[in-house]
Amino acid sequence: MATTSLRTHSWRERLPVLGSDADFAVVSGVLEQCGFSAEGVCGRVGIASMAGFQTIWQGRTVIQTPEQAPDALILLFMDGEYVDRGDLERLLPPGAPAAMKKLGLLAADSARPERCFAPCALFPAEGLLLVSDRVSSPDHSPIALRPDAVYPASIENTALFMSTLPTTSCDALLDIGTGTGVAALAGARSARHAWGTDIAGRSVSFAEFNRRLNGIENAAMLEGDLYAPVEGLTFDRIVTHPPYVPARKTTMIFRDGGEDGEQVIRRVIEGLPRFLRPGGRFYSLVTAADCEGQLFEDRIREWLGEAAPEFDLVLVSYKLTLPRDVTATSLINRNAAVDDVFYRQEVWERRRAQFIFYGSVMLRRHAEARPAVTARVQKGESFAPRLADWLLEWQAETSAPAGCEALLDSRPLVSPHAELTVSHRIRDGRFVPESFVLRSAQPFEAECYVKAWLAQIVSQCDGRKTWREHFEAARRAGLFDQEASPAEFVSALAPLVMNGLLWVDTRPMPGLG
Repeated sequence: MATTSLRTHSWRERLPVLGSDADFAVVSGVLEQCGFSAEGVCGRVGIASMAGFQTIWQGRTVIQTPEQAPDALILLFMDGEYVDRGDLERLLPPGAPAAMKKLGLLAADSARPERCFAPCALFPAEGLLLVSDRVSSPDHSPIALRPDAVYPASIENTALFMSTLPTTSCDALLDIGTGTGVAALAGARSARHAWGTDIAGRSVSFAEFNRRLNGIENAAMLEGDLYAPVEGLTFDRIVTHPPYVPARKTTMIFRDGGEDGEQVIRRVIEGLPRFLRPGGRFYSLVTAADCEGQLFEDRIREWLGEAAPEFDLVLVSYKLTLPRDVTATSLINRNAAVDDVFYRQEVWERRRAQFIFYGSVMLRRHAEARPAVTARVQKGESFAPRLADWLLEWQAETSAPAGCEALLDSRPLVSPHAELTVSHRIRDGRFVPESFVLRSAQPFEAECYVKAWLAQIVSQCDGRKTWREHFEAARRAGLFDQEASPAEFVSALAPLVMNGLLWVDTRPMPGLG
């Protein structure tokens, strides 16, 4: 955010203190005893989930002064306000202020020592307690973010990224650009061991503090560029939420993704053939450009190099925006310096960007002898992030040698959200149906042009007949070329299922019915 007369507060130079195990045990115990959790905060503020949390400076009207222990912690750590020492001693367990001060979580105002503030932000997120840099000052004066600022893990796009990650068990997990450590620490619940790496030493310090505050033993936080700290290791799950904003030079490590915004994600994907095990998966949330003659997925395939045939690729687009609309929104909302906004526009024009993609990227390294698959869908209503994993599995199964037989034996059901549009044209003085379009708004935004015979068959898919039975009935009725093979018939089914227009009993979509 552009602002004037910014100054760097001395408290912003501080890092949380890596004290003893006993110190961490005391503070985590205090926070638990005071009900400082997502559930506790939501209950006190009166919201359904942390997604609805607003700070005082964002307009929240409840909890202006501390009446209960959680209130004092919300004001201190989440709002970044001053809280009187007397209120802390009255509301918190005995010795709590001293314990928090010992870990660098509490300090006194030099001008008015009776006022206390938190040098760091502390938010409950993903079932964890996560410390990060503050984004506001306790006296409400404007501040300048450090180039290596560690951004809170509670922000919306981080929550979206976390929602895309699986919770199934794995052996070794790597989180690249770990920041607060949120993905590595949350992933450690299901991984035998998790690693988080970050080029910024400040991030590694915060991530290590969070590891110890949450009592997680099977994780390690390492400083270095991308894969460098884990050279020689391999992983069966690699995740990253990289910086992706185009920038002339890096002024904010957590934000700036190089001259075109894709330099970090490119280098991460280039490393997958060396660091991702067969059967392993990669997850990311990024912004990238669909350029004239080259979609984003085409570049991903290039970055994988000679190993590209070993990887299945699925993209889920959450937003697909015209570059000029991104520029206009940035200027209207004033969420970036004007020079930076126009630099990005120049980059997109030079690259002939047609759309700006914002969404999830998933890769699976397959060990089967089959062609690699690539797919992209557009998020629709009722979309759940776990559907992305479903897509990856669906694409892998249908491209496997036994995929054709499995599809022929499946029982397709037309989605209740699908609609068929038939366009008619005048032929020989009367209207004749000419084009058939299947559409759906959920769970994906889908639009598929189909031939008349396929539209007729889809209308008969009630979940009772197998696709093989539909094939045989259509052939008897002469709906299509009698020389067509079952494999050709299957090739018409697979994309309709992938786009949510048809459902099959053998691979039901999670959360739909």
